[in-house]
Parts: sequence; C-alpha cells; structure tokens
Amino acid sequence: MFDIQLAKSKMENEEGMNHLWIRLVQGEQSQASEVQIQLPEGIYRSQNLNGLTENERGHIVVDAPDQDVLLEIYTQTAVPCGEMTIVVILHTAETMIRKDITIQVVEEDEMHTAEMNEHVMERIKTLRPHSSTSNQDDDESTIIYIQPKKLEKSTSEYSHLEKNYRVDY
Repeated sequence: MFDIQLAKSKMENEEGMNHLWIRLVQGEQSQASEVQIQLPEGIYRSQNLNGLTENERGHIVVDAPDQDVLLEIYTQTAVPCGEMTIVVILHTAETMIRKDITIQVVEEDEMHTAEMNEHVMERIKTLRPHSSTSNQDDDESTIIYIQPKKLEKSTSEYSHLEKNYRVDY
C-alpha cells in the first residue's frame, strides 16, 4: 500500500510549485515495484528528489520494502484554475494499485489561504542532494561556486514583486 500527500493545499496556476510525497509501505514483501504518476495537462514534474532510478517509461523504480518518493510539481505557463486530479499508480508483479489526490489550482492572490502540510515540509528538509550521497565513500570532493546573478532594480509593472521577493546575495 501507499499514501500520497501534497506540501500545499493549493498551487498557483502560473509558475506555481508544489511537492508530492508518495510513502510506500509494502510490509514484509521485498519485491521491486514501479510508481507511475499521471499529471493533469499543464502540470509537470521534476525527476524524483530521492535519486531513485526512473525507467524509459518514466516510472520510478522502487526496490526496497519501505521507501518514499518525493517530487516537485510545477506549472510552466498559465493553466485553468479549478480542481485537478493527480493519479499515482503502484505497479508490482501481482497487483496494480491506484490512488488519486486532488489539487486546487488558483490565482496568485488566493495563495494566502493555502494550508501547508508540515509532515511533507519536514521530509523535504531532510533530503540531501543525491549527488552527495553517491560520493560518500570518496575522500576527494569537488566544490563548485556559482556567482549569483546581479539583478538591476527596475520601475516596471512587476517592480512591486521585486521589492517583496528579491534576495540579495
């Protein structure tokens, strides 16, 4: 069996972002399974944040009995507002289990009423970048410093957003 949760109860319809947490509990069985995610039109997902293998069909391969899968979901362009359904299907050798979760897609000004799921937020914070877990045994490590972009302040129609959300490095 498995459980699915979202980090936020709502997601912005344009340039919105959320996280989907799929917790697998397969008990004593240690068989490999695959997780398939079907997203509504206009909503996309990142590679899983756990560093698990994804096969050619885009399914996430889970090979341990009790694992979880964490994904970032997002919109790239404006999508229609309303309730949308995300479908998660767990494929094992014997069964196929499907669960749905609904997400409310809203305009930016309605996001202040979104509820945060603290369990999902805590799980996101515990993730280490999978590049560091793959290099744990190596004594040598490479650190890459990226120079942050220098943003110029403007007086465009979006400058009020820049004042609220700008982060100076």
